[in-house]
Amino acid sequence: MTQVIIDILGIALFANWLTHWFSPITPIRESIVRKLIDMMVKYNMFWAQSSLHIITCARCLSFWASLVYFQNLTYALITSLIAQVLYYIIKKTNYVE
Repeated sequence: MTQVIIDILGIALFANWLTHWFSPITPIRESIVRKLIDMMVKYNMFWAQSSLHIITCARCLSFWASLVYFQNLTYALITSLIAQVLYYIIKKTNYVE
């Protein structure tokens, strides 16, 4: 059971790190999103817009990564919730006035 908790926290932390705080990948991710948006507009694929959230949202990335890893919906939902809570904790502690 403790290994599952460690894995859940690891996926949630990795998703937050990858989507918000890893600076070298940010320009690459933004260019991919920009190209995908241009492609969706060009080919009238507005139904695929929600797929962009997977690479830009920590909650979505952690949900899908843990769903693939665990193959358990409950663990995926818990991981997504923990990723969101971690995001707000890090955002509040790094706030500079």
